[in-house]
Amino acid sequence: MTHHRKPRQGLKNSHGCMRGSSAGFTMVEMLMVLAIISIAFGTIYKSFETLNRSTTTENVKAGIQQSVRIAVDFMVQDIRLAGLNPLGTPDIGFKENLDEKIRFTMDANFDGDDDDTFEDITYELNSADGTLVQTNHLGPEVLIDNVSDLNFTYLDMDDQNTLDPSGIRSVIISLTMRRPAGRDGEISRTYSTQVRCRNL
Repeated sequence: MTHHRKPRQGLKNSHGCMRGSSAGFTMVEMLMVLAIISIAFGTIYKSFETLNRSTTTENVKAGIQQSVRIAVDFMVQDIRLAGLNPLGTPDIGFKENLDEKIRFTMDANFDGDDDDTFEDITYELNSADGTLVQTNHLGPEVLIDNVSDLNFTYLDMDDQNTLDPSGIRSVIISLTMRRPAGRDGEISRTYSTQVRCRNL
């Protein structure tokens, strides 16, 4: 009786190749690899987007903070000189003391009047377009935009609120700005300070 032997699986042929085995990736393995790559790229993209959004927000915050401080410091320097009157000229000092507007005069060049360069100054909020406007002998000029609130509080020598222009000895300035920050919406910053009027 003749016995037929079944060929053994997995034996190498004369070229060193495995007989009976499949080469390459199956469709299931390819799909799994693609899924893993997709997840990895999705995670990387989301991390980059979050980092980019955070960077944008921080840049907007820093820009607002710097703009607010510069604008307030600008007003402080001028308000400190309100009422400067070395020759005792009458009617020099605060002219308007409103919540969103302040106007004052000084005799900066010691000539006995307040009609010269930078001697009659106004700061006010233009609510229509959200700008802080300075007005002097050159006319109105926009200092900063995106201003959502500007408030002046007037205090007398006892640090009590006063509406009497002749009784003002210090002014509290409060300025608020808003700017868009992408998907995080708007960023708002408020800066407040009190300035003493050295010449009143």
